[in-house]
Amino acid sequence: MSAQPQTRDLEAFNAVAVELSFRRAAERLGIDQSALSRRIRALEEQLGYQLIRRTTREVSLTAAGEVFYERTRMITAELATAVKAGRIAADGKKGALRIGYMSFAAIDLMPSIVREFTRRYPDIELELKYMRTQGQKIELSRNTIDLGFMLGPFRHPQFETRQIGEERLAAILPVNHRLSTRSHVTLAELASYPMVLGSMAEWDFFRWFIEDVFSRAGHQIDIRFEASNALGILGLVGSGLGVSVYAEGIARFQPRTIVTKPIADCDASISTLLCWNRAYATPALRNFVEIAEAFGQTTG
Repeated sequence: MSAQPQTRDLEAFNAVAVELSFRRAAERLGIDQSALSRRIRALEEQLGYQLIRRTTREVSLTAAGEVFYERTRMITAELATAVKAGRIAADGKKGALRIGYMSFAAIDLMPSIVREFTRRYPDIELELKYMRTQGQKIELSRNTIDLGFMLGPFRHPQFETRQIGEERLAAILPVNHRLSTRSHVTLAELASYPMVLGSMAEWDFFRWFIEDVFSRAGHQIDIRFEASNALGILGLVGSGLGVSVYAEGIARFQPRTIVTKPIADCDASISTLLCWNRAYATPALRNFVEIAEAFGQTTG
């Protein structure tokens, strides 16, 4: 035998072997009974021996048919499993995603999206990695992460982005600060006090953004202390070592040692983008983006 049997012929034979009826086997496969008979005859001619005995009263397997069925039924079952597994992966329901995120997304947006995604796609393994915005761009280009929650704006032909969140800036003050009883503060008032911001090593994008906001308004800020993370910023401000500026969403999680206030003369807002490399988009990634976009619409 020079050629291997075709999968559809093996499927036809196994249906007849199980049903022991050409009529029932044809109904099971959804084909015409005469077409089923032709497939079986073609398979027998290719193999060079008879597999099925046909009489007017019954259908049975020959000795060769019995052996052939025992060896091929596992093949067809494995093939069906492989086809199903491939379809699940193609639909983005199985696999893994590596996700980068920065501090602003970690407050609320990213956890909410991840929770909903894992509910819908429990077989997708998620690996979450904290990294600054600039670092995410590098890792996306290297394909060491699949997508990232980063600060915007950002445009590049290699990457695709979706804005999924936008927050106004808010002032962070010690609870006993002289401005803490005010309904709002101004940029000039904030600039008159020592400031606590994230370190340039970890918060470079946001630092440039904040410095630009004050500079455009004609104010120079005195960055007295730096922290590597949001908790450090809140701790330093709460201890009375300075004031700070952060996305207004921090008000939902502020400790008792600080208060947040709107900045009356500041219209600037910080955007959260979901970003990925166009060259490495997968079905699972697209499913994640779809959920993220829905969250962006409800929170925008």
